[in-house]
Amino acid sequence: MIAHDAELVAEYRARGWWGDVTLDDRVRTAAAAHPRRPALVDPPDRGAFASGSPRRLDWAALDAAVEAAAGRMALLGVRRDDVVVYQLPNTVDPVIILLACARLGAICSPVLPQFDENELRPIVALLKPRLFITVSRFKRRDLSVSARAVCEAHGCAVVVLDQAGAADWFEPDPAAAQALATAHREGGRAVADDVFTVCWTSGTEGEPKGAMRTHNNWAWTGQIMIDSAQLRPADVILNTRPLVNMAAIGGSVMPWLMGGGTLVMHSPLDIGLALEQIRDERVQATFMPPAFFLSLLKDPAVAAGADISSLRVMGTGSAVIPSWVIERMEADYGVEIVNFFGANEGTSLLSSPREMPDASHRGNYFPRLGSQQFTWSSLPQSVQIEGRLIDLETGAVIDAPGRPGELRMRSPSIFAGYFGRRDQTDAAFDADGYLRTGDLFEIAGEGELNRYYRYVGRCKDIIVRGGLKIAPAELDELLSRHPQLKEVATFACRDARLGEKVGVAVTLRSGETVTLQDIIQFLKDRKVAVFKLPERLLVLDALPRNAMHKVLRRELSRIADESEAA
Repeated sequence: MIAHDAELVAEYRARGWWGDVTLDDRVRTAAAAHPRRPALVDPPDRGAFASGSPRRLDWAALDAAVEAAAGRMALLGVRRDDVVVYQLPNTVDPVIILLACARLGAICSPVLPQFDENELRPIVALLKPRLFITVSRFKRRDLSVSARAVCEAHGCAVVVLDQAGAADWFEPDPAAAQALATAHREGGRAVADDVFTVCWTSGTEGEPKGAMRTHNNWAWTGQIMIDSAQLRPADVILNTRPLVNMAAIGGSVMPWLMGGGTLVMHSPLDIGLALEQIRDERVQATFMPPAFFLSLLKDPAVAAGADISSLRVMGTGSAVIPSWVIERMEADYGVEIVNFFGANEGTSLLSSPREMPDASHRGNYFPRLGSQQFTWSSLPQSVQIEGRLIDLETGAVIDAPGRPGELRMRSPSIFAGYFGRRDQTDAAFDADGYLRTGDLFEIAGEGELNRYYRYVGRCKDIIVRGGLKIAPAELDELLSRHPQLKEVATFACRDARLGEKVGVAVTLRSGETVTLQDIIQFLKDRKVAVFKLPERLLVLDALPRNAMHKVLRRELSRIADESEAA
């Protein structure tokens, strides 16, 4: 399934920006070059949140597990361009399934383990996947229950990896090998321009949007990660993010796969355990939220037991990181901090000491990648990016400092469109083919600062809680059915640990009362994912609105933040 426009494919190939190497080719290359090098490592606490004992695979064993899983998918009728959904905890399993889809030529669509029926239902209805792969145990939940409930209506087979009959999915089997050979003969192997993943992001109206990215899209992202973080072949990378989107697949899996090093998986973020893994596995690179740095630098007990001497570089993102944190990490520990800003659609901005030596600016300043005025020797891909700021009122290109505008980008990493939604895809791009990112930036200043963008905020109302995106409109629609509420508006509140958290403002029907716990329970009863549940409640006489009667969510954010600070 080649979803990029033929002219775009031809242009990027002619310029040498896209090639013929698939992600499966990279697995095979690494396995042939250094079969006994450690490739993939489970979290040591796997048994605490999922079934099975921790596993360690070298590249030869990983290659064999990928071959076995691809064959078992083929036995179940999966062929090139069929969709496979997985909902799996952060163990070695989703990495193997992801790579098995690449080997088979299937389209892989990962979803968060936190998703429940409310989130899964529209995804499965849109994708109509051939297969849904999950487990019966994730913490206290049986993920297979919601998977079966949703898949039954669409005739989608469900494989539960930790139940009888699927325990050998990663072990070689002659029948599976024959099925894989048959699948390749019938449908052919994947090519680098094929769609490889459909990753999910929330639309402003609450509809799930599946961003399609190809092997070439991902390879480009992996290379810019390698160059920006100065990663080396054979590096040990600790992945702490759920293996479902750009943060983990682009930030950890792609540079690992392209370098042929070692990927260490981590369970939902536990700072103490992460420090143990960094010490025990001699991790050289990892990507952490600001909460990790704050804990390490502010808690003497954490710092006293920390051995991060193996680390060279740490990435961060999803929330502004204070400048003193960057300065202290580099001065006290000798660890380089790179700030990343990206999205499932393929936007990639980054700020490292080579592009932004001043740590006081690195938290929210980014090189003006795409501006033809500047070159960045540390990032050879910068010549492949076209970017500009657009005034949302006039549509004019902004070329002067201090005027916020929407960042629009065109590059080899930009996605192929939204699965099954031509209308959403058309709306995502402007008339010149630039992606509307929905993010507001401004040129940072005159002189040297003219080389940089400064992040201002979002054009859209999306809430970003610890890197997970939440559409206020989705929660508004659900809560509009609450019997005690007259009006409701969901909004973002500041949070020092997660960047943002969910707040909800309500007006009440006459004579009614409501508590935050009432609202949380109402959403839980409707199988809403836990990370979307509100943590602040404002009960108001009226919701603030503009002249067009649109609710001012930013005003609600201001009210909530000021009341909390008071």
